[in-house]
Parts: sequence; C-alpha cells; structure tokens
Amino acid sequence: MYSFLYGLYYHLRRVQKKHPDEKSVYHRFSSFLIGYIEAYYNLYVVKQFRNKPSHESGVTEVKRDQKIIISLTSFPARINVVWIAIETLLRQSMKPDEIILWLSEEQFPNRDEDLPKELIQQKERGLTIRYCDDLRSHKKYFYTMQENPEDMIILADDDVFYSKDLVEKLYRLHQENPEDIVCMGVALIYPELSTPPDQWTRPSSRQIIQHSEIAQPFTGTGSLFPPHCLDERAFDKELLQQLCPFADDLWLKYMSMKKGTLVTGITPDRNMPVFIYGTAQSGLWHINGEQKQNDVQWENILQYFGDLNDSIQK
Repeated sequence: MYSFLYGLYYHLRRVQKKHPDEKSVYHRFSSFLIGYIEAYYNLYVVKQFRNKPSHESGVTEVKRDQKIIISLTSFPARINVVWIAIETLLRQSMKPDEIILWLSEEQFPNRDEDLPKELIQQKERGLTIRYCDDLRSHKKYFYTMQENPEDMIILADDDVFYSKDLVEKLYRLHQENPEDIVCMGVALIYPELSTPPDQWTRPSSRQIIQHSEIAQPFTGTGSLFPPHCLDERAFDKELLQQLCPFADDLWLKYMSMKKGTLVTGITPDRNMPVFIYGTAQSGLWHINGEQKQNDVQWENILQYFGDLNDSIQK
C-alpha cells in the first residue's frame, strides 16, 4: 500500500495541476484523494513507525568500495519530525552505506541532549548525527562531499516521506549515466541562463531529461551526486554565505555548470514526495519563493562569476 499510494500521489498532483479550476470535477476528485493519501502517511504510517519500530539496520553491513551516503540536515523547527523522513531512508530496498544528519552546534548547543528520543534511537540502526557550523541548508552537502570525495552522495530533505526504492532508482540511473548528477525531479532554466528562477519551467511527466545542461535538480526530492561533479569553489564557505545563503539547489546547480557536469532525471514518472504535516510553515519557501530571494541569489551568482550563456546549448 505504501508504494502504490506513493506512485498514485504523483499522478494525482499532475491531474490537479492540469486542471487548476477548483470547481472542476477533476480538480475536486484529485484533491480529495490527495488529502486522503497525505493523511494515510502522516497518521497511519507514522503510527506504524511508532507502534511497530524496526530493529533492522538501515545501512548495509558489507560496505562498498565506493560508498553510497545519504546526507541531510535539519533545524529546531523540524527536529521533532525529522526522524520520520529518516525512518523512510532507513527502510530502503537498497541500503546505503551511511546516513548522516548534520545539525548546527549553535542551534543544538547540548548536542544529543537537545534531540528527541525517536531521533537518538535511530543511531542504533545506522544513523550518524554530526554537528557543524550553521550553513543553513548548505549543511546537507558541504561537509559530506568534502570528507568523502570519491563516494556517491545522495541529498535528501527533512520534511518528506521517501519512496522505499529511492536509493535503488537513483543508483540504477547513476549506473546508466555515471558522469551525470541524477535526480528525481528538476526545473528547466529556460529560455536563458539569466531567466529568474521563479520563471523556470517544469518538464512534462514524460519529457526526457538526459545529459541536460539546463536542468536544475531538486536536491531534496532525491538526487545523487557523483565524485568531483562540482567546481571547487562550491566549498568556499564565505562566498556561498555572501551570494546564496538560503538556496543550496541554486548554488549546487551553478557549481555543477562551472564544472561542466550534466543532469539526468528519472523518466517517465518523476517524484512528488508527500510532505510531513506541519513542516511547510517552517521551510525556506517563505524566503526563497514568496519573497523571491531565489531570484536575488541567482542574480548574485551570475553577477559575481559572470555569465555562462556561451556554454549553454540553446
């Protein structure tokens, strides 16, 4: 049921978008089912997680030569629910080598003592909790990629239920496209590089995104970064805080473009993750989306580094 409803949810969201009129039969019916599915995950699935906890390790016991590492971050407003997202990552059909949660020392001065018991208990099944400087959303990649330069890094968010085959799908796509960043969802930078992010387009459900220069991965829905796919300036701490403090997706996209790394997305059915109740109010959308800070930060990057339009195939 978990996997079936997860796939259905994506198609219902596409129907809802295709029929934006809230009075239409299609919109009302899809909205009803979407609400039912969201309740199923947030009420029934979470209850199952609590009442029937898994004692199985969430990471592989036989480590790979080239590791698969899931890396994510969180902050105080979501610390009591991040365990739910992590639980879905601990129950993958293909187990990663590590799952690392990065937390700010400034926000959690007492370290593990500041964390909920559900999160601490997951350490017994393979979760690693690390503390670092507060780089906001950039924490989810900044340290993991530098400490593990030869490994595959899967980036995730702290506010969604993940499909059980997320790691497996990304790994298979990586095998087919080993030099590319591979991901579950993208936006298209169109018609030119200077187009503001709030005007970037979404591909159709069956549009093939392969070896694309203009696709920007949505890192939080699930994305795999191969070794050495970013320009070295991606890890300039002062610069990223100056130019793009709130938008790790934009920063990673530009730094992959500077490196010449292309993007391949899942086709035909992309990902539309189910969000955990109560997380939307504390997200960066209010800064990056509603206040159009994504546009400001993208402009900052382009002005500082110069325009890459000459390298983009129109």
